[in-house]
Amino acid sequence: MATWKKGFRKIPAKLLTKLEGFDERNVRVIAGKVISSDAVDSGLYQHLGLSTDSLEVGKVWTIIPPQSSGATAKKNSEGWTVVRKDLPKFTKYFYQDVPIYGDAARNGWTTAAIPREVYVRDQIPPFLFELEIEVKEQQQDGRYGVVFSITDVLDRDTTSFSDDLLFALNLLQECTGVSDVAPGSSQSVVFTSSLDWELFPPGDLDDLVDRLTKSKDGRGGAAPDKVRERLELFEQFQPTEYLKGMGGNDHYIGAKFADDLVAFENLKYGNALYVLYGDWEQLSQRPRSELLKLTNAQFDRIVHRRGWELEFAKLMQTELRQRGIRIRIGRNVRRRQAH
Repeated sequence: MATWKKGFRKIPAKLLTKLEGFDERNVRVIAGKVISSDAVDSGLYQHLGLSTDSLEVGKVWTIIPPQSSGATAKKNSEGWTVVRKDLPKFTKYFYQDVPIYGDAARNGWTTAAIPREVYVRDQIPPFLFELEIEVKEQQQDGRYGVVFSITDVLDRDTTSFSDDLLFALNLLQECTGVSDVAPGSSQSVVFTSSLDWELFPPGDLDDLVDRLTKSKDGRGGAAPDKVRERLELFEQFQPTEYLKGMGGNDHYIGAKFADDLVAFENLKYGNALYVLYGDWEQLSQRPRSELLKLTNAQFDRIVHRRGWELEFAKLMQTELRQRGIRIRIGRNVRRRQAH
């Protein structure tokens, strides 16, 4: 079992002092540690894929720490919820299948949208931070110098920087027993602090798949089969535009159904679909870390569990109806009316 300190309540003072000496906006969470082969053999770093076979100078790999690594690792994979009782309640719709006229055997079932007054819940999505492990060197006494780092680069100019940094430090500390910071340019890194969005009009599905899966330099990006699957889902609700967002290793695709109704997904992780409500033009300029920290009055997160497509369909039908948009869903029918 690991015996190191598990985490911090606040950013350590020595790291804050260190940050003041950086003259750039991007920051990495990265630290080195000297590890013996005995510690590796004991299974102390097994959760990171560090074993006798991988303990070889020059080896580099990434991993999302398993939830069993600790409380921060679990939040990193699942997210968490904060009930905001300091804010007024708002109306939210819940969906339930009910028998028509009280007799399902005779009349069948229908889906009812039930309004309820609820507290705002800050549903913090999973960060899905990846850890990079690099076996950097072997020392004369046989021990190994290993570098651990969070692959995402943090932007000091974002409003969530302090929270993001504390979370990343705790994740690295919890999983490895060490934590530190460095300027973003101090290593070869991928800058993921902001997203570059492109908009595409609806059109031929094959053409859309091709355009949404290729990067600007023409190289391949997301898996075409997965993109097609999402497009076919979005197509049922007749979007006005399709979206592609690129930021470092992140690749998003989405669809815009109204100025204040957008659905998108991160294809790198593919664990949930997000439906945003609000000013999309303004929201799309936010860094990823801020975009996914809106209150649940501003977005819904639909986790990819059994039946999630039906959950998305019910949500979209209600949201489009509230905006005065009627659609007819059919294999070869595309009709959209606003009134």
